[in-house]
Amino acid sequence: MRGPVRFENKGPEYASCNISSYLKKGKNVIVVVVHRFDHTGQIMAHEAGFTALIMLGDSKNSQIKTDGSWKVSQEFSYLHRPFAWSSIRENIDARKMPANYISGTFDDHSWENAVAVKNLKNFVPLRKQELPFQQETDINNIVVNGKPASRQLPITVKKGDTLKVTLPDYYQAYVSLDLDAEAGTLVHIFDKDGELNNAYITRNGLQNYTSFNTYGTKHFVIYVVNGSLKLNRLRVIERRYPLKRVGSFTSNDKLLNSLWDRLTRSLQIISEDAYVDCADRERVEWMDCDPPAFDVTRTAMEGPDLKGKKMYADARLLKQMLRRTALSQGPDGRVKAHTCSDRWDIHGYMEDRACDWVEGVRRYYESTGDKAFIRELWYPITQQLNWFLARRTERGLVKAREWELSTNPLRYQVCEGTGLNAFIFKALADAAYLGKEIGHNKESLFFGDAAEKLRTAINKHLWDKNRGTYYSGYMDDEDAAKKMFAKQHCNITMNNGYAEPTFEAAIFAVDQGIVPTARLDSVRQFLKDKWDKPYCFMSYYYSFKQMYAENDNKSDGKILDMIRERWKPMLDYDWQTSWEHYFEEGSKVHVYSIFPAYFFSSYVLGVRPDGPVWTKKVIIDPRLGDLNYASGSVVTEFGKIAVAWTRTTDGMKFNINVPKGVSATLKLNGEHKVADFQLNHKKMVIEKTGNQYGINLSSGKWSGAIKYAD
Repeated sequence: MRGPVRFENKGPEYASCNISSYLKKGKNVIVVVVHRFDHTGQIMAHEAGFTALIMLGDSKNSQIKTDGSWKVSQEFSYLHRPFAWSSIRENIDARKMPANYISGTFDDHSWENAVAVKNLKNFVPLRKQELPFQQETDINNIVVNGKPASRQLPITVKKGDTLKVTLPDYYQAYVSLDLDAEAGTLVHIFDKDGELNNAYITRNGLQNYTSFNTYGTKHFVIYVVNGSLKLNRLRVIERRYPLKRVGSFTSNDKLLNSLWDRLTRSLQIISEDAYVDCADRERVEWMDCDPPAFDVTRTAMEGPDLKGKKMYADARLLKQMLRRTALSQGPDGRVKAHTCSDRWDIHGYMEDRACDWVEGVRRYYESTGDKAFIRELWYPITQQLNWFLARRTERGLVKAREWELSTNPLRYQVCEGTGLNAFIFKALADAAYLGKEIGHNKESLFFGDAAEKLRTAINKHLWDKNRGTYYSGYMDDEDAAKKMFAKQHCNITMNNGYAEPTFEAAIFAVDQGIVPTARLDSVRQFLKDKWDKPYCFMSYYYSFKQMYAENDNKSDGKILDMIRERWKPMLDYDWQTSWEHYFEEGSKVHVYSIFPAYFFSSYVLGVRPDGPVWTKKVIIDPRLGDLNYASGSVVTEFGKIAVAWTRTTDGMKFNINVPKGVSATLKLNGEHKVADFQLNHKKMVIEKTGNQYGINLSSGKWSGAIKYAD
C-alpha cells in the first residue's frame, strides 16, 4: 500500500485502510518505508516524523501505536541523486541494506528503537484523508525489444545491453524487476542518460527492485552499465485516481471519436492524488488545472462509491485542490498558484489563478451542495479578495500582474489590466453569492457592491469607444510597459498609458460577465475574425463557449473544424495524449488541451446542468455542426443521460433518456421555421424563445423528430 496523499504542511492527512486480509494467524509484522528525500513538485520540506495507529477489531483497548517499541533504521541503500521536478530520481546501492529487511522474517534486534518527536509545535493535527486510495493495475502486453516480454523472460542482460520496453499506452506507473545478479551490477532504468535515469546497483543473488515513485512513460529502457544479470520478471503497475469512464461519445467523424477517447484517457493519466498539470514534466497541482479538469470529470467520469452512493461527476479531486490552495495562503492573504511544493519563482503567485480558485469553490458548491466546505474556506476567500481590493487605484481598478494565458500580450505586466480585472469581478461576484448561501450576509453585500463598482470602473476607464471593445489595460509607467512588451516580443501599441485592444482582453471581458448588454454585440464583432488565430490551447476553452453562445450552426461547425485542425497532431503522435501547446514545444501529457471532450459531451451531445445540483434540472441542447449523427452518454451528478441525434433531409431525429427525478429543457436550432414536431409519436407544439425552440421534458425515455419548413 502506498500513501497517504500529498499535503500542504499546514494540513497533513492520514490514510486509513482495513488490513485484515493481509494478516495471518499468529505473529504478524508491519513494515513501513518512510520517504526522507528531497522535495519534488508534490513534496514539501517539513519536520521529520511518522505516526500510525493499528486498531484490532472494535475494541479501543486493543491498539498498537507508534511508540518506543518500534524498531527503526535509516535506509542506507538510497544514495544522493540529482533533483528531478516530476518524480523522485532513485539512486540505489542494494548492497548497503540486508536483502530481506522489509520481510516479516527479518531479525531487527540490532535496529534502534524509535524516539518521540520533540518539536510537536511543528506539527498540526492530522485530517483523515478524504480521497480514496489510488488504483493500481498491472499493465499487460509489455513488449521488450520488439517482442512480447512474456515469451522472452527470463532474459540475460550483459554489460552494454539495452532492453527497450514498450507499453501499450502511456501510463503513470512504477516498475518492479525480479533479478538474479552478481553483486555490483549497475543498471539504469527509464532513461539511459536522461533526467529520469534511475540507477540500481545489485546485491548478490535473487532480489527485487521496485521504484517507490511513479513515472510518466510509454517507452523506457533497462540498460546494464557493467556486470550482468538475469531479468526473471518485469512488472509495470499503473497508479492513478480510480476514475472510471462511464460516459461515451460516437459520431460519424472517426477523428472526433478518437479524440474523445484519448482526451478522457489523458484526464485519467493526470489524475493522481490530485489533478496535475502534466504527467511528464512536473506532476504539480496548479489551480489552473481546473478549468478544464473538472469539466471533463463531470461529464465523462464516475469515481469510487462513497458510503454506498454512486459518485457520478466525482468532485473529490476538485475539493482537495481547493482546500490545499486555501492552506497555501500566506500572511498577506495571497494563495499560491500551485500546492504542496516549495517552488517560489515568478509563478509562485499568479493573480488570475486565485480568481480561478474562488470560481472553483462556487463550481464545487453548485455540483455538491456542500455548505460545510464553503464555511471552511470562507475566511481564506475573504483574505484573498481583500488583497485585491487593497490594490484599487484612483480609477477603481485593481493594479496587479496580468497573466491568464501564456499567449496574453500583457503577461507579467503589473497594470490595470482588463483581463485580470474581469477575473477579479467574477471572483467578487462568486464570493457574494457564496457568502449569502452560508449566511454571511454582511460580507456578501460588501463583495457584491465591490464587484459592481469594479465592473463600472472597467467600463468607464478601459472602454475603447473607437474600436468598440476594451483596451487591454492601463499602465501608469508607459516606458516600463514598452520594455516589458519588447522583452516578451509583443508588438503592442500604447497611447497615453492605454494598451491597444487584444483578443484576450475581449474574450475575458465577455466570459467573466463585465460587458453590458448594449456593448455585447460590438465586442463580439471585434472577436469574430480572431477565432482562428494561433493562440494557446486554453484560449480556445473560452473561445468555444462564446462561439457556442452565438447559437448558429455555422459557428458550431467552425468549432469542430478548429478542433480537427489543432488537435489532430496529438492523434498522429505516438503517445496520443493531450498537449500543452500545439504550435511550440511543451508537455505532451498536459491538462490544458483535454477540454474538447467536455464540449463534445456538453455541446455536441448537448447535455449541461441548468443551475445548481439541487434544482435537479438539465439543458439538452445538441450542436451537431457538420456532423450527420452523434450519440453517447453524458455523465451528470444525477447519473448518465443517454442521447442520440441523427440528421434527416429536413430536420433531425432523436432519443433521450432523462434520469428519474430530473427535469430537462430540450432546445433545438431556431434558424428555420418548424413544419412538424413529434415527441413519443405525438404531434407537439414547440415554442421559440430567442433563436432557439424549446420544450420541457420530465424524467423518462423520449424519442422524437423535428422537421423544418425551409
